[in-house]
Amino acid sequence: MAPAVFGGQGGAERSGTKLFSRLPQKFLPLAGITVVVYLFFFSPKFAIKDVIVEGNEFVAAERIVERVPVGRNIFLFNLADCREDILANLPEIKDVAIYRGIPNAVKLVVLERDGRLIWESNGVRYLVSTGGEVARKILPEEEAGFAVYPRIVDRRNFTVTPGTALVSPNFVSFITNLHEQFFDNTNIKPTFFEIDETTFDVVLHTEAGFSVKFNSMRASRKQLEDLKRVLVAKRPDIREYIDLRIDGWAYYK
Repeated sequence: MAPAVFGGQGGAERSGTKLFSRLPQKFLPLAGITVVVYLFFFSPKFAIKDVIVEGNEFVAAERIVERVPVGRNIFLFNLADCREDILANLPEIKDVAIYRGIPNAVKLVVLERDGRLIWESNGVRYLVSTGGEVARKILPEEEAGFAVYPRIVDRRNFTVTPGTALVSPNFVSFITNLHEQFFDNTNIKPTFFEIDETTFDVVLHTEAGFSVKFNSMRASRKQLEDLKRVLVAKRPDIREYIDLRIDGWAYYK
């Protein structure tokens, strides 16, 4: 009977030893996955630390960086949501591309709305893009830097909201063409534009003391040619304005 009992105990020990030796192999894949998950999603090594901004000229980098969740895991960082947030809260930015830089950097390449003219309403000046969108508000201390841009004074004091369409691209082109070519055609410097009820009728004030009324729906080149002829023939008689809004006619006072 003794050998039988001994044999049974010995078999149990061998079985237990084999079971114990198999435990590490069984749980090794799970342990490996746990380590990988921790390293990639919970380790501070992959927490966003550095934010690089490129392409910005007018929008301060600090305003862009604050839209990025610094400290968040870089793999859990949603690029699409961040882009939407930046475009919604920084209307001066037309578009932005966002890139992950492993292990802990984010790079943002910014495309700002271009500026073509200045729109003044309620005493506040705004930068307007080629497409007629309001790029941003111009701070008083920045105004000197935009002195070369054509400026439009809105007598209606229309409410202006950055990031929204204000005028048509055709109107922006008309104003910029007039502003760039006016001196070459008249030898007189323009000072500022003015509108009242609609953008169809535009009044350009000059350093000579008189103003010129233009129709923005007509070609600027043709109206400048008409203006040149009027100035050559009637310059001494012009003291207040020249009205070129009707094709084929010119009125002056």
